[in-house]
Amino acid sequence: MFAKLKKKIAEEAAIAPRPGGAARIPRSVSKESITSVGADSGDDFASDGSSSREDLSSQLFRRNEQIRKLEVKLSDYADQIRNLQKIKEKLENALEKHQDSSMRKFQEQNEAHQASRAKMAEGMALALEKKDQEWMEKLGQVEKEKKILERQLQEIRETSLNLFQKRDEIDELEGFQQQEIAKVKHMLLKKEESLSKAEEELEACARELTHTKEVLRDASNESSGLRKDLQELQKQFLELEAQRDELMTAETHAENKITALELREQELQTVIQQLSVDLQNMTFEFAERNKLTEQLQEKVSSLEKKLERNLSGDEHVQELLKENELSSRETVSVEIAKALEETRKQREELQQQKIRPDSEVPEIREKANSEVPNASVTVTNNSDLNDSREINFEYLKHVVLKFMSCRESEAFHLIKAVSVLLNFSQEEENMLKETLEYKMSWFGSKPSPKGSIRPSISSPRTLWP
Repeated sequence: MFAKLKKKIAEEAAIAPRPGGAARIPRSVSKESITSVGADSGDDFASDGSSSREDLSSQLFRRNEQIRKLEVKLSDYADQIRNLQKIKEKLENALEKHQDSSMRKFQEQNEAHQASRAKMAEGMALALEKKDQEWMEKLGQVEKEKKILERQLQEIRETSLNLFQKRDEIDELEGFQQQEIAKVKHMLLKKEESLSKAEEELEACARELTHTKEVLRDASNESSGLRKDLQELQKQFLELEAQRDELMTAETHAENKITALELREQELQTVIQQLSVDLQNMTFEFAERNKLTEQLQEKVSSLEKKLERNLSGDEHVQELLKENELSSRETVSVEIAKALEETRKQREELQQQKIRPDSEVPEIREKANSEVPNASVTVTNNSDLNDSREINFEYLKHVVLKFMSCRESEAFHLIKAVSVLLNFSQEEENMLKETLEYKMSWFGSKPSPKGSIRPSISSPRTLWP
């Protein structure tokens, strides 16, 4: 844009100006347009009542003031250029008139000189030389004035170029101002939207604040009660800490005892395993005896049938048979009771052996080993007693196996039978019910072992062979 203006000015400088013509400066922006823009911007910003709009209106007013000042300067520069052009034209006209007058005078003097040449040759030569010198001096002065005027003209052209550049800058500034005004309007719209949202949020916050104040009042009322509870709990906490220290010391002693008891229990488990092996052998013998008894019962039934056929009228034989049956039943019931009593005693001895020191474990083993052969001897010697014990152990084994293999709902019905066979106390029976209920339920706390069964339940589980 500036290059085009420079070319245009150079072309205008190359062309000689007309006499009496005034150079006109093209203007793209007038005062009316600038004042109208300022008025429109002032009207736009006058509609806004906020502080930010007042700031923007003040900034625009300052810009308009600057533009007006620049326009005044521009008009002054244009007037100066016009005046300089007029002065230049006057000087050129004066120079032309002076040249014309001088040429006329020169011609007149030349004619007079030619007329009086003959008469005044020598005097006129000197006068002509003097006149030539004067005219040469005058021409030198005129040339100097011409150079000065050319310099002034060049300066005026440079000032006009600067004025054109300033005018272009002013146009660009006006474009930037319009863009900034549009941006500011857009930002104001956004700020108004954000302000409305902020007001809504402020109302919501005020509601929440009132609600929180109410909650805070309730909480302060509760806190006053909770402080009292806290003081009481702190006292209880101190007491519980003292109890905890005592319990920790007791727990350490108990853990040491538990470790010792676990070692003893492992040894007792080995003894129990040996007893279980002997029990299995005895159950096997009992099964064989059952087979023999069944065969004998079949034979007895066949003999009874034969006797009934042969001695149907003999009442004495029938009474003897009844007495034998009653006596056999009594002996069996007595032996079953003795076997139950012996199993109860053995269970109590095993529980006591778990509590005894390690030095008594070998004696228990020797006693158990001595009891096992004695039991086998008594089985071989006393057939009736052995049969009753085998029946008792077989029934006990059957009930225990069924209790361990069936479901919790079915095992719940066998608790009474197991407690009768093993002579459980009421506390132990309740403990067994609670453990089954804990296994059947999805939730709930595991019952803690109580009474004499505490060591056996708290000890680790061992697999039976």
